[in-house]
Amino acid sequence: MGKRRWAFTLIELMVVMGLISVMLSLLLPVVGKARAAARSTACLSNVRQIGLAWQLYVAENRGNLLLDVNHATYPPDVVWEANWMGVAEHYQVRGDSLLCPTASDPSTKKHGYGSTVQAWNGQLESNGSQVKLNDSTFRVGSYGFNGYLICDGQQTKLTAFKDLTQTPVFFDCAWYDTRPDEQNEEVPVDPPPDLNGNVTAGSPAHWRFLLARHGRGINVCFADGSVKTLFLNARKSVAGSGANTFLDNDFKRYMLMIQWPQGGIKDSGTYN
Repeated sequence: MGKRRWAFTLIELMVVMGLISVMLSLLLPVVGKARAAARSTACLSNVRQIGLAWQLYVAENRGNLLLDVNHATYPPDVVWEANWMGVAEHYQVRGDSLLCPTASDPSTKKHGYGSTVQAWNGQLESNGSQVKLNDSTFRVGSYGFNGYLICDGQQTKLTAFKDLTQTPVFFDCAWYDTRPDEQNEEVPVDPPPDLNGNVTAGSPAHWRFLLARHGRGINVCFADGSVKTLFLNARKSVAGSGANTFLDNDFKRYMLMIQWPQGGIKDSGTYN
């Protein structure tokens, strides 16, 4: 008499497959969150390195800020080297250190503007600019610089600013720099249509950093060298009163004073 063979029935197989599907549905979000956390950690490390390079430059130049270079007043090689990216390269911060893992693919948009999930692309800018020296030499990055932190005739040294712990220097951005409009409680600045970073040359400057790149937030390096993730708020909620600019007060409070629409912004994209 032969041995009896056991086999799964069709119902048993379906039950097993169902259990596997349930387990995957529970595990995938956890894995996704872990990957997103790892990308955000790598991004924080990047902005810290860029910020350290900037601090070294300021220290070695007796507290003086970067020059306000542009292609109209300086030769191309000076424009290329004297900006924050040139300074970072001088201190060996380049390449992948300028790219957030969430937004590392170069943009193909006009002028090279980035987005929540794409890096700005200097290849699409004009020659002789800060991000493109010539057709074969250009930069790609995911971070922007606080355009107020330059020698502009009003202030030349870092000591001119009040609270370095709340003065943003580098952050996730859809362009390599930004100089946001000043605003106050009575006249708040306009919100972007979404948090996907679909900016153009005509978009308000603060839209460049209103990105849902890390959840609904961005990573920021402050002038004292500290780094943190700042989350964007979905509605206006002002703390304090009086004038509030991008430099003179808390960076987070600047974002709080944006006139968010009732109910917040609902984006078409997904967030990592």
